Amino acid sequence: MAASPAPHNPAHCLPDLVAPGLEILFVGINPGLKSARVGHYYAGPGNLFWRCLRESGLVLELLRPDQDRKLLDYAIGITDCVRRPSRGASDVRPAEFRACAAELVARIEACRPTIVCFNGLMGYRSAIDPEAALGLQQRRIGSAVVFVVPSTSAANAGFTRAERVEWFLQLRFLRDRLRGGEGPRTPGDILY
Repeated sequence: MAASPAPHNPAHCLPDLVAPGLEILFVGINPGLKSARVGHYYAGPGNLFWRCLRESGLVLELLRPDQDRKLLDYAIGITDCVRRPSRGASDVRPAEFRACAAELVARIEACRPTIVCFNGLMGYRSAIDPEAALGLQQRRIGSAVVFVVPSTSAANAGFTRAERVEWFLQLRFLRDRLRGGEGPRTPGDILY
């Protein structure tokens, strides 16, 4: 019989990193233990989130986890599907994703980002659409376009850093296209 997840302590939740006017709201699977301990998103050793942001051009500087609030200067926010911290995403139970789905959708709708980007297919499939693939999704959440990138976790051995940066680059192209600026001009130019 599988062990039950540790009781959720709200004191260890990371607060949503949001503000009015977000262009992109990243949705992680759940906070890692280190992120919960230090109070900053994507603080785990080896997580490529910050490098992917910089190397794709979504931000102009390589930020550290303790600078996560600077993302708001770029109209980028962060939240998680499941608020309970764990050692790894595999520790999150399917019932936890189902239980969080309505509240997650309500948080996204309240933020009103232009794009909601799930950092990890597991989170999007488990909470929203079990048949989804990476890339641009057909469905919207509220008024937000939905995009899914491979997880930036060090535990995700299925993608190289270069491949993950490429998905973030496709996200940047989508953002730029929706701004009316440079980037792919047709949905076929965005990776699915």
